[in-house]
Amino acid sequence: MDSWYSGLFDDDDLAADVRGDWEAALAGGTSPARATRRLVEDWVDEVAGSPSLAASFWIALAALQLHGRVLETDVRDRAIRAIGRGEDLQRWEPGPYGRVLDEDPDDDRDEVAQRRHVTTALRARLVRAPVVDGVSGAQRA
Repeated sequence: MDSWYSGLFDDDDLAADVRGDWEAALAGGTSPARATRRLVEDWVDEVAGSPSLAASFWIALAALQLHGRVLETDVRDRAIRAIGRGEDLQRWEPGPYGRVLDEDPDDDRDEVAQRRHVTTALRARLVRAPVVDGVSGAQRA
């Protein structure tokens, strides 16, 4: 498994929960398309009003779909936009609404840089990845 994949879920409880819901749905026989719809329905209220939480949700869902080779255009595009805007990075920034400040400020900067590296690697794969609904990255406007 690629390090970018596991790196998305290691320190992100929301992403780990999304992965757990995804895996449970698929293990229960739900199709990837239906699992996607269910996750969006289940998580929409949880992430509403928070661009950083919404970004983590879409990034996690895109990574799961990519890993399962069932990437949908809408999910891909939302994740690419969130990564491009750096919306998920707010949760890794030190401060009142981000991570708890470490004693060593260099550790905080390292976490942000590490997250940026992981999401940038994912973005590169998403842009090139085939999608199941027929709209490739090259065709995207």
